[in-house]
Amino acid sequence: MIAGLAGVVFSATSCDPAESTPDPVFPDFVEKTVAAGETVELSFSANQDWTVSIPGAEAGTYFRLTDGSTQSFAVKGEAGDHTVSVVVIGEQDFENHELTVSMTMGDRTEAIAEITLPALERYMTISGAVFNEAGTDFSKDEAGELQFGPLAETVELIWPLSLKQPDDAPYENYIMVDASVDWTVSGISADWLDLSETEGAAGKTEIRLSCDLSQLPLEKDAKLEGTFTITGEGLDTPQTVSVKVASAYGLSRFIGVPEGNILKFDADGYSLDQGGENTPFTGSIVSAEPLTYFYYMPGSFPMMITNVSRNVIKVDDAWDAGQEGVQNRIVSVWMAENYSEESRSSDLLAIPTSMWENEIGYNPEEMIDYDDNGNTSIKPEYQKYVVATCQQEGFKVETITCTPISGFDGVNAVFKEFSLETLDEQDPNYDQIYEILGNGGAAYRVTYLNDKAEGAKLRIEGDYTMATISPYNITWLYMEGYDPSNYMFENPEFSVYMTGDPEAPENVEKGSEAYLNFITSMSGGTSAMIIFVKNY
Repeated sequence: MIAGLAGVVFSATSCDPAESTPDPVFPDFVEKTVAAGETVELSFSANQDWTVSIPGAEAGTYFRLTDGSTQSFAVKGEAGDHTVSVVVIGEQDFENHELTVSMTMGDRTEAIAEITLPALERYMTISGAVFNEAGTDFSKDEAGELQFGPLAETVELIWPLSLKQPDDAPYENYIMVDASVDWTVSGISADWLDLSETEGAAGKTEIRLSCDLSQLPLEKDAKLEGTFTITGEGLDTPQTVSVKVASAYGLSRFIGVPEGNILKFDADGYSLDQGGENTPFTGSIVSAEPLTYFYYMPGSFPMMITNVSRNVIKVDDAWDAGQEGVQNRIVSVWMAENYSEESRSSDLLAIPTSMWENEIGYNPEEMIDYDDNGNTSIKPEYQKYVVATCQQEGFKVETITCTPISGFDGVNAVFKEFSLETLDEQDPNYDQIYEILGNGGAAYRVTYLNDKAEGAKLRIEGDYTMATISPYNITWLYMEGYDPSNYMFENPEFSVYMTGDPEAPENVEKGSEAYLNFITSMSGGTSAMIIFVKNY
């Protein structure tokens, strides 16, 4: 019996749980606020088998547990050092999302972490486009993007200088909506006001505000005003934006000017920017009233353009006096012929006629400023009426040369080339020859001394626009290969007869003279001249 009791006691002693399973040791409690996409690592040293879990309902679509290989709501392991991660898989919204992480060892479970994905702040801010220093255009960054700043009390629509084509709505401005919520526009109080966007999602949205030309008032001090409201989802206070657009009084905008506002013309005064020879520059201009045009060359004051020959710039404006309101019509611009070899430049101004009459008072000097050295410049308030800078080439003297080919032996026919150094003041053609040579041209004389010279050959070289004969319509000077209908030679080598067509010769008085004039530019005079003399 004593031996049996001893066995029972031994058995009870050998199965004591206090000796076989230690008390679980839980890690320190962690509190963490997280962002979308963040991972929270929970490291611990477990002294027995463990399970880390999160409640599925609480985790929702925002959190998951992972042991580095799979994601789930529970992760298990054996005693030892371990790391379990909580992954934030959801995006922030406008509610707090809290997660309790629990660990179970044996028959005990304790919370080991509290993780919070905080609610987004509901906000909406509206900013306005920033003007450049002159107030004539919008300021942009190095990437060419509009810059925004505090919203003005009233947003004014302008026609920015960079906007070359009017399209349907040249008057514009921009606002930027930066919101964490979806938003909508309501309560647009003006029919003339157009918004490129009337609703948007969270984020940044650029909105163009615009007004059609046909809606603009024409009176000097009149303006259009309107408002609209932007409401953010879940925000208590909507924001109201006030908008205005000024009168079309004083409006003068030229459309179609190339980049840099430079118009280029040849010495004849025709456009180099647009296709076709001998054509003016053609664009269109928008204004609410007739315009008075001026050309301005620094050092002087603006001169009114009346399209007389002395005007440097000439303009043809198709303003319709019978039409009311803003007009967009065709305008042609060209320049007077430039007889100088030097290029020249002049600004073109389009001043509203009412401004010329009432504000400037018919005095062009009122449009300029003088510096300390007496130099002039257009006053800032009139700079916007400078349509373009017109640049014109100087007259280019082309080299035309004439060479005898056959028949010029000094007995039957004589060929002579003139130069300034050898030109005799007693020469009967001195004045004509001197003028041509003085302008860089060339002059020659061909003299026939008997009928054996008829048919002698010459060669002409160089680029020329036309070759004219004077006196006009003479028939006794006949040149094979010359077409009088287009003033050109079919072949640079040609035969010359001073008794007319060999098939119908004429009796020509001894000493008769004729002139063959080569012209290299429509704006210039003769660049080369051959004097033909029949001296038999």
